[in-house]
Amino acid sequence: MTGSLRRRLVLSLCGGMVTAWLATAYFTYFDTRSLIDEVTDEHLQQSAEVMLGFLDRLPPDALSTDLMGELQPGQRLSYRILTPTSRPHTSADFNPSAGEWRAGFNDIIDKGEGWRVYGASNNAGTRVEVAVRQDVRASFAARVAAHILHPVWIAAPLLAVLIWGLVRWGLGPLERLTAGVKQRSPADLSPLSPQSVPTEVLPLVGALNNLFARIAVARERDRRFAADAAHELRTPLAAIRAHAQVASHAKDAAESHQAISDVLIGADRGTRIVEQLLALARVEHDALGEGAQPIDMAELARETIALMAPRAVARSIDLALEVEPGLDATVRGNADLLAAMLRNLVDNALRYIPEGAWVTVRLARGEGALLLRVEDSGPGIPSELRARVLHRFFRASGSTTPGSGLGLSIVAAIVESHHGSFTLAGRADGSGLIADVSLPLWKGRSVNGQNSPDQNP
Repeated sequence: MTGSLRRRLVLSLCGGMVTAWLATAYFTYFDTRSLIDEVTDEHLQQSAEVMLGFLDRLPPDALSTDLMGELQPGQRLSYRILTPTSRPHTSADFNPSAGEWRAGFNDIIDKGEGWRVYGASNNAGTRVEVAVRQDVRASFAARVAAHILHPVWIAAPLLAVLIWGLVRWGLGPLERLTAGVKQRSPADLSPLSPQSVPTEVLPLVGALNNLFARIAVARERDRRFAADAAHELRTPLAAIRAHAQVASHAKDAAESHQAISDVLIGADRGTRIVEQLLALARVEHDALGEGAQPIDMAELARETIALMAPRAVARSIDLALEVEPGLDATVRGNADLLAAMLRNLVDNALRYIPEGAWVTVRLARGEGALLLRVEDSGPGIPSELRARVLHRFFRASGSTTPGSGLGLSIVAAIVESHHGSFTLAGRADGSGLIADVSLPLWKGRSVNGQNSPDQNP
């Protein structure tokens, strides 16, 4: 689990806000410190010039020990005065023990404290130094920066609450959508309404609606499968029961043997119906996915012919396979499903043609596709019924050949799942049936079996 989306958004936004505030405070302090330094330097220079002007008007012995207080009342400035005729005069906290007087701005260390000093002189040889402690400048800059940032820090909790409220409001449509889905009954697969849904959530709504539609189709398919299975199994099961009752009341061995034989025939028919229903259900549920493999249809056809040959021989039917010379019959698909498709096509032909007829399976290359044709010399299917025989359980009226009506439905479903086409037609002379299947060739191989450099299987 990734945790609460709301918490992630709130923490991310508040974290970003705090980071931005810290960066703002950092740069504000240094910008303020730079500005304070400039202002202080100007103040030191102006104070030194004022002091020199004041000293020019005083008698040499009239210097006061509180001169700076008189000149700049309330200011935290210190000074040193050097005259040619008297001893140096300094403020109490500023008395550099060493170092000559230097004009202009200088940074010095006196008794472990840092000072910013400005030196100036006049034509009479009087020299003055006005100084301020570095920690005083830093403290003043910090107070100014704190004063500037004070409203921001007061607004921080309010902004955090505002962010929380906005995130909750922004996630409201998603929460309402979640609540709506939770309140649905399992049988309600109607699509969600996209109205009042934010653009960012529309793909989720579309995906959910697509899922609901697929579930509805699958549920309807399962319901139809259960109904069809119950309907089709009812007849053979009833027949089995009837024949079993006959066998239990048989008056002689011959009658009992015939009834048991009929039971076995009914059981075989029921088994075939179940097998074909399961095959059809598998085709409908298992779409062709990434697990599909390259299948050699020529080899698959040979195996199918060999499997069906005993039935053909028993009825004197000529069952043949013709493969176009040099054909690469590789398609991409499911081997079990394609084998079931071939078996049903050949089984359908063998089941409905008379003894002594023929069935031919042909493989040839078409335009980017493999062409599979199963042709027989049987009675065929009337043109008006060819589309209907592809529907499950459809059997032409009057048909006496046992069957479930599922074989061609299974073929059509398998071909569709492999993105191919399936058609039924009659022979040119009006007899027989031609079943044509077209399957896309595997694009990972060329006709001669070499890998194509620009295509993937």
